Amino acid sequence: MKKNIIVLVLSKLLLLTFIFFGLSCHAQVIMFDDFNYSGNNDPQLSSFNKWQIVNGVSGPPEGAMYSRNNVAFVTDPDNSTNKLMTLKTTVNGQSKAVTHSRIESSYEYFEGTYASRVYLSDESFVSKDANIQTFFTIVSSSLAQDGSKYSEMDIIEYMAADKWGVSPDNRVGYTTSYHKYIANPWRPWKTYSTQQKSLAGWHTFIATCTDGVNIKYYMDNTLIATHSVTDNETQAGLPVYPRSTMQVAFANWIWNNVLGTSTSNRENTFMADWVLYYKNTELSLNQINTLVANYRAQGLKRRNLAGQTFYDTPQNGVATMYKDCNYGGSAVSLPAGNYTLGDLQAKGILDNDISSLKVQNGYEVVLYTNDNFSGSSAVITSDDTCLVDNSFNDTATSLRVRAITNSSSVLIEAESYAVMSGIQTEATTDTGGGLNVGYTDTSDWMSYSNINFLTSGSYLIEYRVASNVNGAVISSDLSAGSIQLGAVNIPNTGGWQNWQTVSQTVNVNAGTYNFGIYIQNSGVNLNWFRITKAGSALTAKSAPTEKIESLTVYPSPTQDTLFFSTEISGASVSIINSQGGQTLSEQKVNNNSLDVSGLKTGIYLILVEKNGIKTVRRFVKK
Repeated sequence: MKKNIIVLVLSKLLLLTFIFFGLSCHAQVIMFDDFNYSGNNDPQLSSFNKWQIVNGVSGPPEGAMYSRNNVAFVTDPDNSTNKLMTLKTTVNGQSKAVTHSRIESSYEYFEGTYASRVYLSDESFVSKDANIQTFFTIVSSSLAQDGSKYSEMDIIEYMAADKWGVSPDNRVGYTTSYHKYIANPWRPWKTYSTQQKSLAGWHTFIATCTDGVNIKYYMDNTLIATHSVTDNETQAGLPVYPRSTMQVAFANWIWNNVLGTSTSNRENTFMADWVLYYKNTELSLNQINTLVANYRAQGLKRRNLAGQTFYDTPQNGVATMYKDCNYGGSAVSLPAGNYTLGDLQAKGILDNDISSLKVQNGYEVVLYTNDNFSGSSAVITSDDTCLVDNSFNDTATSLRVRAITNSSSVLIEAESYAVMSGIQTEATTDTGGGLNVGYTDTSDWMSYSNINFLTSGSYLIEYRVASNVNGAVISSDLSAGSIQLGAVNIPNTGGWQNWQTVSQTVNVNAGTYNFGIYIQNSGVNLNWFRITKAGSALTAKSAPTEKIESLTVYPSPTQDTLFFSTEISGASVSIINSQGGQTLSEQKVNNNSLDVSGLKTGIYLILVEKNGIKTVRRFVKK
């Protein structure tokens, strides 16, 4: 009995562990730092991305003096809203005393993309000091002689007065990959590449290691080296691909304290604008620049692999996506708009990586399981601590953030069904793009989950349809057909991408239902449908409306003039913004047509009233 209790307890602990990790999104994959610190004593420097400034006796070279004061964070002279990290060396021209600078991360990183925008100086070309300005990754020196574990990528080591022999006292940039080394006497197993020219100025240096074999190095958009094995300096053919996690580091130091002949006191300055690491993924310069630009536009100054983010400006978004449940992990604030997978990734949101969200009053978020606003969807109108309850945890691939224009009206994309039978989708040419449901056959159907009818009463259901045949019919129902809402005849619109809007009025009791659409007779294409509470601002301003069954408006889309199929000259017509519900114009109809040339491109509702009868139709303005 005791054994069974222990097994039961362990089983429950395992289950709780699984649930906890299952509700969390995957670990963060991006480290970014904009070096926006108040100074070298800013507590965020060591606590956030865990930067450590070397201070005191260290190396290289052996016994060298490193100074914390040689690392600073200064205002960018070209952009007062930006900061730069500076690393300098100092030389006393009389005593020849030298101080160096280095900053390195305690966090360690492995495969992926490493990138930094740095400024290289040619100051030592004049002084002939052996300055090396470097951006590199490295493991602990305790692993230096272990070729199975040692890893070091010197992404750039710039000597404006070369002392290593490639071009003595001239400008040389070195890029080096190590298998291992022995410090004393110096013996390296490595390979290297050089650029024998001035590299002074701003450049983005990139190293990528993602395939288990090759390290690729870039300066800006130029591939400067591909390293896989050691050269024959010590022993050729040994792998240089990283084998252990590495620190990221920046340094400005003077090799072996070798100095020129000048007796003047002098400094040499190396600068870094930002640094970025992207786990397990190879990024191009354009992709990196897009990420950095988006971070800066958001006011994001740093993020780490623990999921923390830091913003120095208030967020201007209306909805915030979180990587973990209970608003945990990294957070990205989004303004109203449509976001494909590419858009989300550019803002640092990964595929299938949203677990909770906050949304301001008056806005809603529509989550989609597939890219380009397709697949199953969920509409979130308030803060949600964990998307497990919507079956959308770690599921969103694209999303929309939009204003709630009318609480009694909802537009649903036809392809966002929860379940279906026989349904296919295709690209649509209708306004807004995306996909439409097509190639339907008789008895095909779609079901949409959790459609909320807030109050009991009449609802207008509009369907955006196209058909190239006569006699197509669709019907709608609730709760798997237990409540039938009726059928709608679909006109022959003259083409499978010639779109019109048809509608029906139904009575529904308040509640949340699964809404179904059934193809009674093929064929019909369906782009979206919209459910609107009758009597709302979108259908009429006052009294309940009656439909004029025979009235249609055409063409739709239209460039300038809208015509009516039924004689309604003298009728009062209101044009309503379908997104905001605002009445844009009210006028009388003349010659059975209406001038809409002044409208912006979009979808509109037209409310027609004549002899006490009102009806609503939808049209698209090109």
